[in-house]
Amino acid sequence: MGERGQGLEVWIRYDKLEAKFSGSVDEVIRGVLEFIGKVYPSYELVSRLTLTVDFERLLRDLENVIAVTPEGLVITVPREMLSEREGIRLHLLRAYVGYRLGRLGKDSMSIGEILAVTGGKAGAIAGRLSEMVDEGWAERVSRGEYRVTTLGVKQFCDVVLSRLKGPVREEKRVG
Repeated sequence: MGERGQGLEVWIRYDKLEAKFSGSVDEVIRGVLEFIGKVYPSYELVSRLTLTVDFERLLRDLENVIAVTPEGLVITVPREMLSEREGIRLHLLRAYVGYRLGRLGKDSMSIGEILAVTGGKAGAIAGRLSEMVDEGWAERVSRGEYRVTTLGVKQFCDVVLSRLKGPVREEKRVG
């Protein structure tokens, strides 16, 4: 744990098995997961099927797409580079990131908020949101309020971010 006092200690007791893990967060998590894998063998299989968001990686991937400013989180990609669906998804993702960073009070957006930031028409935005809910990329949290799902984050990163980041990388090489 070192002089700086950083480290983690975890004690686990399950039935008659007991284990103590200490070290860096990564070391402790690895040890805990191994312990769980021994106690509950199908956990490893289930964990391979579990879709999660690596938030640190997501933040790295969003460089030059979303920026944190004193006024809040902003989209740095020109609106015309995005389809209507991509724009909605990016703003829902911005809400997700802003909430996780403690910059926003909620991880969802109302249709009115989405209309304001995308400049779309109410009927079209509602239609796109309905499609995204049907596809599992967004979820309706209350009447007129939506948030991105874990699948939506993954699909955005796999499909949209790779397209958006391509030209940025080329510009950096040329300049």
